[in-house]
Amino acid sequence: MVSQVFNRRLQLRQLYGFDFPEDLFRFWGFINRLAPLEPLTALADTAGLHLVGPFEVLAGHFDERVAPYHQHLHWRYADDPPEFFTVFTGNVNGLHYGYYLDDPSAPGGCVAAYYADDAFELEANCDTLFEAVRLDLEQSDRDCTDLAFTESAVQYAAKREEIARVRATLCSFATGERRETGEQYIDKYLEIRPARWAGVVAATHEGMGIVVPPATYRPLSVGDRKLWRALRKPQERNRLIDEAKSALGEGFPGTALKLGKELWATRDEQVRDAACELLEAAYAALGREVLREVLRHHREHPHLPYVDILHVDGG
Repeated sequence: MVSQVFNRRLQLRQLYGFDFPEDLFRFWGFINRLAPLEPLTALADTAGLHLVGPFEVLAGHFDERVAPYHQHLHWRYADDPPEFFTVFTGNVNGLHYGYYLDDPSAPGGCVAAYYADDAFELEANCDTLFEAVRLDLEQSDRDCTDLAFTESAVQYAAKREEIARVRATLCSFATGERRETGEQYIDKYLEIRPARWAGVVAATHEGMGIVVPPATYRPLSVGDRKLWRALRKPQERNRLIDEAKSALGEGFPGTALKLGKELWATRDEQVRDAACELLEAAYAALGREVLREVLRHHREHPHLPYVDILHVDGG
């Protein structure tokens, strides 16, 4: 069993090109304690989440199989930034959670989520997968409590019991001394920001900001309040792109990264190429080679019919 876990971790690195946070493997241990026979659906009933991406590798779904596309495209939605690596999918509006890794080859990052079929706004309230799932569980527990006096009271009481079982197992693995549940838990921990925020040097429209060495960032000539409007005007947009390129040439790749992120967040295919050009150059200057590779694969296949590459026809 130990050798299998080691081999799967090695397989993950070979497929993705980097080592996932240790949190992923601790979480996989929790999941296998919770539902050893069907681990990928262990959270489907209580949290409405399915484990995908790297967890499918750990579950053996990629053993002796050659997917028709690169692993970087597995569960990569059309608007996912290169830093986003999906680990959970939800049941509505393209909800998915992932590790947001500013530099996959270095420590750091957090867990983020957004709805692919809704506004492009990422939420990042958690450092770990344990915290993300715990928050989801407590939100479900609160909702069940609010519905405890309806005609479906028995059903909601049964779900609360299942949530309590999952919570107990989860807390035996992580989340420290967080003893609160339901509404009390949400009130105390929902607004806590991950440790990653301490390194954010500039905000971005989708909500994640950029993490770069402060000396590599120089603000654009247009402030954030006016920037989004300026990017809608082709002439002003082109001027800002030239400004970011000049900053890049003068040793400020963070400036190019920020504008690339802002252009990406417009979801406008006409400016996506300009966004990719700035991002690629910024990643190269910052030494973020994995993200350059992710971006390249994303650009080569921007409109795959499915995000699950195991179920896409290679022809």
